[in-house]
Amino acid sequence: RISQVCEMYVAGFTFHVLDNAFIVHKGFKVNDSFHANKEAENARNKQLFMKFKEELKTKYPQTNREC
Repeated sequence: RISQVCEMYVAGFTFHVLDNAFIVHKGFKVNDSFHANKEAENARNKQLFMKFKEELKTKYPQTNREC
């Protein structure tokens, strides 16, 4: 979801905040419920996101927007 919004922003989309609108996300986790490889997963996701941001520079060379 973050990468989708990031690319939309870099591509030139504009966003607006809606009044009286909300999103609900049920099921927040607590630290004890994370799986054993959570830190490794987060590190891998960070690497992938950094690569994604570099690819956006190639895909949208004329933009001055970045995530």
